[in-house]
Parts: sequence; structure tokens; C-alpha cells
Amino acid sequence: MRACAALAAVLLGGCAVAPAPDAFITGAAISRERLYVPPGAVFDASLVDVTQAGEPPTVLGRQRIAPAGPPPYALRIPYHQARIHARGRYEVRAAVTLEGRLLLDAPGSHPALIDPAYRHADVILARVPQIAATAAAAVPLRQTYWQLVEVVGGAAVSPPAADADAAHLVLQRDGDRATGSGGCNRFVARYRIDGGRLQFHFLSSGMRLCLKDGTSELAYMQQLTLVAAYMQRGRALELRDADGKPLLRFVAQERGEPPPPDDEPPQPA
Repeated sequence: MRACAALAAVLLGGCAVAPAPDAFITGAAISRERLYVPPGAVFDASLVDVTQAGEPPTVLGRQRIAPAGPPPYALRIPYHQARIHARGRYEVRAAVTLEGRLLLDAPGSHPALIDPAYRHADVILARVPQIAATAAAAVPLRQTYWQLVEVVGGAAVSPPAADADAAHLVLQRDGDRATGSGGCNRFVARYRIDGGRLQFHFLSSGMRLCLKDGTSELAYMQQLTLVAAYMQRGRALELRDADGKPLLRFVAQERGEPPPPDDEPPQPA
């Protein structure tokens, strides 16, 4: 399908064909325990630009192996060297999914060495806890850029103020630190996860006043302090109170190269 789309672009737009990737991140995705990977599972790895902390990560290149089989997996992620900047921050993310459901994740942070002499990263995979809150998840809870789409029972989510980040939430992988924006001010907090329970503590934000945009920030911050549980479904996240009532809804966001369509011929293991 992608080859057909590329041919159509040539016929419609002359000879403007996107240049082929000229660099690869290599390495291995391994597990410290013996894992069963069911038939039909897919291994996906990506090189992402995480330089701008308040913005969704930008995918610079993807690799897919299907059927995945058990780990280890050899990494060979293609990308364009021209998109790499000396002061940029880059990391490799990897996962194994089955019919869109997350089975294995890389729970740690895996910075990518993008110097031409290295271009290397190794990734540790682990099981995703099979609990009700994550059973239908397509992306990890941690390190995903969750963009706020609804304050339940409150005003519509307003666009961000000038020079501000969109309202979002990121649960950092290392430690218990959460970061985000209300659409006007950035904030930091501590979070605690216990199974399907999730709580935020010591929430601190800036003091900028936004009268035109970012007006849903106060409602967002108030709801965040009431969160006691969470539920994931696909690329959506719902935060709930102690009685199970929905408080906030988010969608996972990223930029750059989209995932390959289901009908694209996979790369063999």
C-alpha cells in the first residue's frame, strides 16, 4: 500500500519523491526474563525527538517486526540524519502488541547515541501488568504525552495561551515525577501508582494569568487533585475519582512518521 501511495505521489506531483533514510539506529531489544509472546504479536520500535519537553515527541523513524516471536529483537531503525541536531535529545522506544493491545513495554528511558560513530541503543523489555486499568491499553501509561481533551462536567478545554503549551500530562518513567501544562502555566507534581490506583501530590504550577486563552486550567488543576484511579483504552486515558466517576480524559499524542498500516508487508524477524 505504501509503495502504491508513493507511486501516486510521483504521478500527481512530478518527480518529488521523499529521500530514503540515510542512517540507522542499531542495537538490541532484550528481556531479563523468559517471556512468552503469542503468535500474531508485533514488535515496534521508534526513534523519537524529545528535545521540547512541553510538546509531543516527534517520531523520526520506525521499525516493525511481524510476527515478533520471542525477544531478543535486533534494532535497525531508519531515519534522516538531517533531522538530528547537536543539542537535541533522542531516545528509542519499543513495545510488543497483539491486536493493538500492549503486551511488552520498555519501562526505562533509553537515550539514543546519534553520533555517526555510534548510532546505537539497547532496550530492556518487560511485561505490562495485566490489570483491568491497562488490559485494553495500546500505549504505556508512563512517558506518553497525554493531551487533555475533556474536563468532565466543566468548560471545554480552551486552546493554549500565547507561548504556552497545550494542556497535557506526562508521567515520567524514572521516579515519581509528573509534568504538564494547564494551557497557561506549566506544572510539576509527584504521583503514586498502585495497581489501578493513581494519585497526585505536591502539585505546583506557575503564576501566569491568562485572561483570553488557557481558561480551563483552573478546572483541570482542581480535578487533578481529586484523581484516585485511572483507566486506559487504546490510546485514551481516563482519570477517575475515588468513586469511579470520570474527571479528566486524555489522548496520547505524537508527531512525525505515522505507524505503518496493518496491510503493509512486515519486516521479518
